[in-house]
Amino acid sequence: MATRQSTRPSLRDTIQHFNPAWFASVMGTAVVPLAISFVDASWVEPVAAVFITLAVAMFVAILIPWTLRFFMFPDAVRHDLHHPIAASFFPTMPIAIVVVALDLLKFPELFFTPSASEEIAFWLWLIGSIGIYVAGFIVLPRIYQSDRIELSHANFGWFIPPVANLLIPVGGLELAALFPERFELTFLLSMVSLGIGLVLFVFVGALVYQRYVLESLPVSKFAATSFIAIAPTAIIAVALFKLIRLFEVGTPIAISAEAVRAFSVLGILVAWGFAAWAFAMALVVVASYLRKFDLPYALSWWAYTFPLGALAVSTGVAWKVTGFDSIRWFYVTVLVALAVVWVIVAARTAAAVWTGKVLQSPH
Repeated sequence: MATRQSTRPSLRDTIQHFNPAWFASVMGTAVVPLAISFVDASWVEPVAAVFITLAVAMFVAILIPWTLRFFMFPDAVRHDLHHPIAASFFPTMPIAIVVVALDLLKFPELFFTPSASEEIAFWLWLIGSIGIYVAGFIVLPRIYQSDRIELSHANFGWFIPPVANLLIPVGGLELAALFPERFELTFLLSMVSLGIGLVLFVFVGALVYQRYVLESLPVSKFAATSFIAIAPTAIIAVALFKLIRLFEVGTPIAISAEAVRAFSVLGILVAWGFAAWAFAMALVVVASYLRKFDLPYALSWWAYTFPLGALAVSTGVAWKVTGFDSIRWFYVTVLVALAVVWVIVAARTAAAVWTGKVLQSPH
């Protein structure tokens, strides 16, 4: 008992050292309903309701100290914004908002009427999208101007800004079909964000790949970030699926739905294929850590969850557009892995919160 008291920080210290990566836990929880949505079973909606409720409760609980930190400890916030690793995790807050919006679009009758869910989802998506752009314009210029960043700082956590932009069209393209009167806003913002996210993914991917080839592996607490490499192309596959659905419904743009589908189906398979390969590579990297180092729990373990969820969704999409049994079985495998990993990470996080270990300074 004495050890627990000595390691638990005070409320003030918790706020001062509050990790900007905490919203990754909301992302990893809110993605579960989307991941299981391809299963045709009676348990899907009740389980989805539990995870959406838990994700929203977690978001509110995390938002309080996260917001207080800006007012009580602005110097600590500025330190994180200039940090070569911590800065990339600030967009996880607006990303979490967008993922919750996607949950409401996927399960519109769980909590409200369908029309109310869609309206709420639109505003959550818009707020989250604005937040993603604000975070990007705050974080990236600081990184550009920093003279302290070295190649050894590069890690897959740098993929979070590209992932943030790539998520915008996943919601925006669906909202464009639901709200034709808002088509210009939702479609244009989606296409611009898709371009930003895609090019950033290529640029950042080159840097991170160079780091992993030329430098030693990052410290063990960053082992989980190797799973983030799954997310960008997995999300691109889902965005292309939404594009198919949008043009099937009809748009003011004179492009045939057949042409969009032909391009997008091939794009889905190519993007999903890279995500599946990145999953295999991430397993190899984590296995290397296990052979050489210990893997103590860290908040970064939540990086195992959201990318796995994104892979499950993209695999479900690839299965839908092809009907291939091999992809269906891969989907089941990823879904089981997501369930096991989420339970382990959630349990370890709860234990770390109880002892106060995860509430201490992340640096």
